[in-house]
Amino acid sequence: MKKSLFIIIILLYTSSYSQEFKPYKIKSGKIEYELRKYATHSHFSDTDGVKSKRKEQVPYVAEIINYYWDKNGDVAFEESWEVAKFGGDPIPKIKRYEMLWIDDHQYHYNFNEDRLRDDPNNTRMQCRDRFQFYQITGSWVETVYGAKKNGTVRILGKDAVYYKANDAHDIYIWNGLVLKEETFATTREGKRLRVERTRIATNIETNLQFDPMMFDKQRLENDRYFQTMDKDVVNSFIDGTPNKLWPIQESGFKLKEGDILLYVTSDAHIGKFKVLKITKESLAIKYVTFDDYGDVFTQASSLNIPNNFSCELDNGNAYEDKMYLQDFRFKNDNEPMLIPFPTLGFYLVKESRKK
Repeated sequence: MKKSLFIIIILLYTSSYSQEFKPYKIKSGKIEYELRKYATHSHFSDTDGVKSKRKEQVPYVAEIINYYWDKNGDVAFEESWEVAKFGGDPIPKIKRYEMLWIDDHQYHYNFNEDRLRDDPNNTRMQCRDRFQFYQITGSWVETVYGAKKNGTVRILGKDAVYYKANDAHDIYIWNGLVLKEETFATTREGKRLRVERTRIATNIETNLQFDPMMFDKQRLENDRYFQTMDKDVVNSFIDGTPNKLWPIQESGFKLKEGDILLYVTSDAHIGKFKVLKITKESLAIKYVTFDDYGDVFTQASSLNIPNNFSCELDNGNAYEDKMYLQDFRFKNDNEPMLIPFPTLGFYLVKESRKK
């Protein structure tokens, strides 16, 4: 009887934990980060015949990162853009990855490799393994790393608690949120040599409202077919392979989740979009509109279009009552419909309906 009662208590404890991980003390928000790396600059001097040499670690911004969270951190989404080459030479913004944390999963989409990984949410799992300690301390950092508080540092006007996680890793926490992380090069014995990279918050907004699509796994779907359709492919489909497309008439077309559509906008740009999610209230799409040279003119990984709103795909805006130079209207009275305006064309890619 006692053994059965103990098992029931453990099961209830585990079940309640799955609902009460909540690592942050703030319900929702967004943090903008800079990922700073360090380039080694050598300096030489010759003073009165005495030659000397010294090296200096000069930081540069390698990546820009946006991090979003809701439900006190039970769900989170992160996206990163590379903005500089190794050494600091600036480059046009390039999307590197997107990450999504849901329950026991950490989904990672690598844009360069066009690959989606499903990894364990290690922080959540480790806090579950040490659930009682986590409940007592209320700190995922102390639970995961066994680290102790080492004072506070002001970051963005907030008192961030400093933790030395290990010999190669420092973390600065405010209300459970990471405002700064530093990693260090070390000797084999663990002695710190120099900072290798710093991830630091440059802006924070709290208590935000998000569309549910922000934390939906479908936005990270590994869709090689969509990803590999550049301007030349889109153009060849529209101009040369009509057997692969269904033209959409102005009377409208019933949409399904997963549909891929090609289009020519009212400003004569071509592009592609994929239907991510359909509800009675809205349509969520990811889209890319190309410029005349084949580069991205505008894009979004999740654009939300409310029911009965019109949308223009040159800049990715949705309007309730502006009709001039719009490209289509989303209407979901009895069924989800795309109603094209008199643009140069909308086409469904037949292949996207085969799933």
